[in-house]
Order: sequence, then C-alpha cells, then structure tokens
Amino acid sequence: MIRRRPSSHSGARPHRQRRPRRALAVTNRERMFWILGLVLLGLAIVYLLRSLFAILTASVIFAYLLDPVIDRLQARGMKREPAIGLVFALGALSMVVGLLLVVPMVGREFAELSTNLNGYIADLGTRASEGQVWLEAQLGREIPVTGDELLNELIMGLNESEVEPGQSGGGLADLLTQAAPNLGRWLGSALGSLLVGGVSVFLAVLNWLLLPVFSFYLLRDWDDLIDGADKLIPLGQRTMVRDLAKRIDQRLSAFVRGQILVAGAQGVIYAVGLLISGIDLAIAVGLGAGVLALVPYLGTIVGISIASALALLKFGLSWHILAVWGTFAFAQVVEGVYLTPKVLGDKVGLHPLVVMLAVIVGGSIFGVGGMLLAIPATAAALVLVEAWLVRYRGSRFFSELKAGLGRAT
Repeated sequence: MIRRRPSSHSGARPHRQRRPRRALAVTNRERMFWILGLVLLGLAIVYLLRSLFAILTASVIFAYLLDPVIDRLQARGMKREPAIGLVFALGALSMVVGLLLVVPMVGREFAELSTNLNGYIADLGTRASEGQVWLEAQLGREIPVTGDELLNELIMGLNESEVEPGQSGGGLADLLTQAAPNLGRWLGSALGSLLVGGVSVFLAVLNWLLLPVFSFYLLRDWDDLIDGADKLIPLGQRTMVRDLAKRIDQRLSAFVRGQILVAGAQGVIYAVGLLISGIDLAIAVGLGAGVLALVPYLGTIVGISIASALALLKFGLSWHILAVWGTFAFAQVVEGVYLTPKVLGDKVGLHPLVVMLAVIVGGSIFGVGGMLLAIPATAAALVLVEAWLVRYRGSRFFSELKAGLGRAT
C-alpha cells in the first residue's frame, strides 16, 4: 500500500508554519556572525597594516583617479599594463619638467631671501623702535620693555635658570657667557633630535617609494577587485549596493578631479599676485598655498599668514601688504564666482558649516590626511544618508508615525 503524504489541509500544517521562523532565526544569527566577522577582519587588517595605511590609502586614491584614463586607453586598443606604463611615464615626465621649471625659481627666491634677511631684521628693529616711540607718544608714557630685556629673557629661557636684571648689564657677550654652561647640552639634545628625525624622514621616504609600486598593481587588478567585491554582496542587495556605489562614484570622481583643477588655478593666481606685490618667496608661497587649497580654507589661511609676514618683514606697513590681501581676496572671488560653479557645480552639495566641521573633525582625528579626506568621506556619507532617508520615509514605521501624528493634531 502506497502511503500518501499529508496534504496542506492536514494536521501537519502547524509544523510547516513553524519551519520558516526557525530558518529565519538561523539566518539572522548567521548574518550577525558574518557581519561581526567582517568587521573584526577589517580592524585586524587595518591594525597589521597601520604603518603602511597612509601609503595604501594614497595608492587607492591614485588608482581610483587613474582608472578611467586607463579604461579609455584600453578602449582605443591598448592593453592594460602598457596603458598603465604610459600614464606613469607621462606623469613622471610632467613632474620632472615641473620641477625643472619651478625648483630653480624657488631656489633663487630662497637665496635672495637669505641674502637680504640680515638687512630685513635690521630694518625690522628700526621699525620696532619707531613704532615704540610712536606708541609711547600716543600713550603719554614709556613702555617698560626694551630690546635688551627681551634678549635677557631669551637667554634666561636657554639657560633654564633665573638671571637677575643687574647681571646682564654687560650686554650680549655677558649674556652668552652666562648661558654657555648649558649651551653645549642644548646643542647636543638638538643634534640628537635631528638625528632621530633624519632617520624617521629616511624611513618615510623609503616607504613612500612604494607608492608607485602599490598604485601599479592596484590599477592592473582594479577591475578584478571591483568584480570580487561585487560578488561578495548578497544577491538580494546587489542592485541597491550597485546603485549607491555608482552615485558615490559620480559624486566623488567629479569632486576630486574638479578640486584638483580649482586648487591648481588658485595656486597660479596666488603666485602671480604675490609676484606683483613684490614679496620674497612669491612663487613658493603661492604654489604651496595652491596645494594646500585641496583642503578647504587651509591654503588661504596658511598662504595669507606667511605672505603677510613676508610683506611686513620686507616693506613694513605699506601698500604691499594690501596687495597681498587683495591677491587672496581676488582668488577667493574667482573661485567662488567662476571656478567652483563651472568646474565643480553642485557635485558635493555640502553646507559650508558641514565642510568646516568635517575638516576640523578630520584634522583632529587623523591630522592633515584626515583634513584632506574629510570632504570626500562626508560626501560619500551624504549619499548613504540620503538613501537611508528615502527608505525611512517609505517604511511602514514612518507611515504609522505620520498617521499617528496626524490624528493627534
């Protein structure tokens, strides 16, 4: 006799209803297990590679920026590795040409500043004396601080002991004699710190020489890495994750490339304007401020501070310092009115207050690198927040909450 299976209307139905709940509970536990495992694995990798984390991050950024260029060369018939080699060769050639053009000019500026520095300091002392006389005339009383007293305080700090004012009447020679016992110890400590710093700089340079190597291999295997990451995404979530990744990529790629163009244009404006103002180190300060402009507000703050100090050192209170301020003001106007709207547009969409907070938080946690990555990271997070808000507004919880608030009002 053939035994039939119970139908869906038989008494076995309650048992079959409980099975999906047990399977769902197991699925949730497995999901939490894998999420926790991936988080711990990521933290372990970051900890093990912490000494190379900055280099790896820079390599990933370079690979991300250059991958579209490599893809275009591949579309024209080149193989990927020769295309990468061509891009690297053109980049190295551009860097060498830029250094050959800029370094001699910057070297001449430093040499000129070094030659004129003693005269600037002497003039600065004269201007300080004139300013002290003017200030005393305005106040109607003498200022009880002189250059000798300031020098005495400086030597006291070097000697790490108190020096009575009456003991420094012999001038600079007596003060140096008093400081001599501890001067050798101070110089030895300074030389030791310099040696340790030199070794650290050498190791840092050695590590950064790995940057093109890491970038090459990341670029060569970039598509495979992206495909591998895509396959790790659960099939049910793959469409949503791909859409988010595409939106983040569009926003970040446009912003990063546009920010590089804007910073370069600002550096040229700074350098030309400071050359017109007549200060020393005009090219070095202008181009340096342009590089620092990759971090919002940092290039302007550092550039205008150094340029103003150089203008005061060379010319004192004159129209030259106004020319310096006018240069940075003009660059900000051009950047806000033309460069950002035309080049960047509304690619990031961050409020200025959010930008400032992101830069401050990134700098306080990760230093200059954190300041540099703060805006792109915030822009990517903004895409995720926007997607979460869309799902939240479409959820049943939001609908019930909205309906409950409507009934309450």
